[in-house]
This record gives sequence, C-alpha cells and structure tokens, in this order.
Amino acid sequence: LREIARIAAERSATPVHISTSRPHPCTLYVGGFGSTLTAPELRELFARHGDLHDLRLVDRGDASFAYVTFLDEADADAARRQLDGLHLAGRTLRVARAQ
Repeated sequence: LREIARIAAERSATPVHISTSRPHPCTLYVGGFGSTLTAPELRELFARHGDLHDLRLVDRGDASFAYVTFLDEADADAARRQLDGLHLAGRTLRVARAQ
C-alpha cells in the first residue's frame, strides 16, 4: 500500500494518504434486565447501533447480565449512550464499558 501511495503521490500534485487504521473492538457490560430479555432480543437491540462481534448472556435468573462486543468502538459508545438507563418491562438497563 505504501508503495502504491508513493507512486500515486509522485504522479500527482496532491499527495495521497492511505489509512491503515482499523476499528477497535469494544465490549460493553449490560445488566439490570433480569430475565426479561433473551440473547436474540439483546442481539437485535444492540445490533441497531452497529456490527456485533459477540454477545455472551450469563443467565442467573433475576441477576442475568451480558457482554456485548462491537466491532467498532464508536458504535459501542453510541449504543452505551442510547441504551444506558432505558426502561424495559419495568426494569432499568445498565450499559457500561466492560472492565
């Protein structure tokens, strides 16, 4: 890629820049939903905000929680801002970056 960029820059008056950066995955902790949501429902809810890499549901009855991994950190942050504090079936969803 760098060789192509160098050749293109030599042929034009405007330098060519090729970004080799990739999105960074980001995992969110999701809690507060008890047993009101299933893994497919969580996937549907979070997939509205970006491409998911993984979703792990830990089912402990009323104390269930999940880890949702987005392919792109920006999508994860957008989902966190939109969904944290959302009221679902009488419960309040908690969404934060996983530690």
